[in-house]
Amino acid sequence: MKKVLVVAVAMLGFMVTGTQQAAAQTTPNKFGYFDLEYVLGQMPGIEKVDSLMQTFERDSLNPEYQFELEELQRLDSTLKADSAKMPARLYQQRQQEQIQRYYKLQNWQQYSQQVMQAKQQELMAPYLNKVLDAFQAVIAEGKYTYVFKRETLWQAPPADNLIPLVAKKLGIKLPVDPNAPAEETKPAPKPAAPAKKN
Repeated sequence: MKKVLVVAVAMLGFMVTGTQQAAAQTTPNKFGYFDLEYVLGQMPGIEKVDSLMQTFERDSLNPEYQFELEELQRLDSTLKADSAKMPARLYQQRQQEQIQRYYKLQNWQQYSQQVMQAKQQELMAPYLNKVLDAFQAVIAEGKYTYVFKRETLWQAPPADNLIPLVAKKLGIKLPVDPNAPAEETKPAPKPAAPAKKN
């Protein structure tokens, strides 16, 4: 009797496992699409980042450029005036500092772009993290298998658009997208004709 019971339990286990695997294999993939930059641009308070970036450039980068330029000029005049009295090792050290400052100023545009990008990433991080958290929550809740970037698709049904779902989770009211297909609306009912008086 025990052997029959063990065999029955084993068979039941195989049947359940086989059914689960078959269900997993027949579950269709769920597709969606999303536009991170668009949703990020709709975040409340995101417009402050532009003014903070301008302030950073005006108050940090521009003074740094001015300082580097003045230091280069000061080092150059000091080096020329004191080169005869200066020990060789100190002269080489000052000359190396001068070369580094000159190189930095020569490549200032590239340097300033890197600094500005790093600052922008720092300022955008809180907004980006909120959007990504909401996005991940929507994917998990909707059990999406694949999510594509909106701009990479030629055509996709509006039902696969994750933007409204993420916006709802974030509490963002989206503006009407002029490229979105118009929703079908029923014509407004005509007002009833006034009753005739006899």
